[in-house]
Amino acid sequence: MKKYYFVPAIILVVLFGLAGGASAFSIGVLNDGSQYNAMTNINYYASQNAGTTVTTLSPNSTFNAIPVATLASDYDVLIMPWYVNTSADLDWTTRILPYLEAGGSVLWEDPYNTGDLSGSGITFGGTGHYNSSISLVSPFDANGAQGYYHIHYGISSVTSAWDIWSTDTGGGIHGIYGEFGTNGGRMVMGISDNLYHPNFNNPIDDDHYQLFVNEINWLATGSVYTPPSAVPEPATMFLLGTGLIGLAGVRRKFRK
Repeated sequence: MKKYYFVPAIILVVLFGLAGGASAFSIGVLNDGSQYNAMTNINYYASQNAGTTVTTLSPNSTFNAIPVATLASDYDVLIMPWYVNTSADLDWTTRILPYLEAGGSVLWEDPYNTGDLSGSGITFGGTGHYNSSISLVSPFDANGAQGYYHIHYGISSVTSAWDIWSTDTGGGIHGIYGEFGTNGGRMVMGISDNLYHPNFNNPIDDDHYQLFVNEINWLATGSVYTPPSAVPEPATMFLLGTGLIGLAGVRRKFRK
């Protein structure tokens, strides 16, 4: 009678292979300003995505002193919500672009530091607070993120480094995104504060939050869809292991 010692090895390989694929990332949030619901919604997202961590980067003097290499090694995504006051050093040439080229990603909703983005290929056109329905395009229109958004500043034009993901009813550019360097660095820039407003009291606010989810997922993974947890629950692991053992037993029975 042959003994099949390879069966436990197969089980271990399958289980550890599944457990090793979990997707988690670290978020750094600039937090010198009026955050309103922003931190609540960021923390809620992290609570729904196991392993994702959130760190507030304040005061701005502390953030400004962090070298770009350290930012890139410590934070997969940096978020600038409404609003980060203007003492933050977000210079495109010396801070943001090098961080993107090192593989970091940026979600920018802040209207108060756009002057730092000189050289980014973005031309800004005025400020203000008004509402307008917008038209979203792939990939950010997935999962039902549609509707009516608060708009806080304008983008007049962008270079070919950026793609447009939404326009408002007046034809203005509402949001842009792009990939930079060879290390997977991505940036989303939206002119509505999808983090600041959502409080889940109505469908519009739910849409704001869903759009944020689409944005942050794309920044972290290249897809707007939340990656399924790759770590099976204990019951699932037990059933999988039991099934493999059973199959091995059947095979051994027929080989006797």
